[in-house]
Amino acid sequence: MASSAIAAAWELGLRLREHRDQLGLSVGGTAKAVRMQQPNLSAVETGRKKITEANLLKLGKLFELADEEIGELSALRARAEQRDWYHRYSWLFNEDFLRYLGFEFAADTLRVYESCFVPGPLQTVAYATETMTTGSPYNRLTEVEPRVEARLARRVRLEGDDPIGLSILLSEAVLRQQIGGPEVMRDQLDHLASMADQVEIRVLPFSAGGYSALGGSFYVLTFPSPHLPGLVYQETLTSTTLLERRQQVREYTVAFAESANQALSPADSLAFIRGIAKEMK
Repeated sequence: MASSAIAAAWELGLRLREHRDQLGLSVGGTAKAVRMQQPNLSAVETGRKKITEANLLKLGKLFELADEEIGELSALRARAEQRDWYHRYSWLFNEDFLRYLGFEFAADTLRVYESCFVPGPLQTVAYATETMTTGSPYNRLTEVEPRVEARLARRVRLEGDDPIGLSILLSEAVLRQQIGGPEVMRDQLDHLASMADQVEIRVLPFSAGGYSALGGSFYVLTFPSPHLPGLVYQETLTSTTLLERRQQVREYTVAFAESANQALSPADSLAFIRGIAKEMK
């Protein structure tokens, strides 16, 4: 089972907040009882700040937790202290995207709707480089190489004994927009086709008309831990957003499912992708 420091910190915080809520304790009252600053405890509960082992044990005593659960929480705290591959890019990405990378690394399923670009983990080097140099006016030339390197590193979750369950819905526009020109795009489409046995890829052709997901791209993640709810990640030209509210996640999940019903089957999508690739030769 894959895990990450960011997902571990999030689960630890959620479980601590759940115990506090069950006892009807306020954040301020709890922080005062264990001699923590209220903002620090709030940040711990959202997974954005680490907690010391001493303070964790104080909370465990205050909440009257069993030794077994304290052990589980302590293991999460230790995992949250570790560094994963994405931490070396903390100078490059904003906090939300860095957190997203940690969540993606720990997720067991990822459902993606893309209206403009091939999803990051499935991009070729040439295609990724083109999106970095022409896709955003805010990327410095000196940042292109490490950004591409980080994007390619995300492929690790498609490999190994416990690969992520990746399902992708692509607008036809993604396949026809010639990022980098015909040769780069043809190679990218050929790569997509080669991944069809590892990833579920379905195309929403222009002939599909309107559908629930039509509009901005989004990523829906689920996790193997029963303590972690689903998440939605969205990215625009100038901002990134992580959505955690259950109702919001449900709405995106339903939009993905309804749109998938209007998409081509995986087999027909593969033929569609290969057909467009041939047009670019």
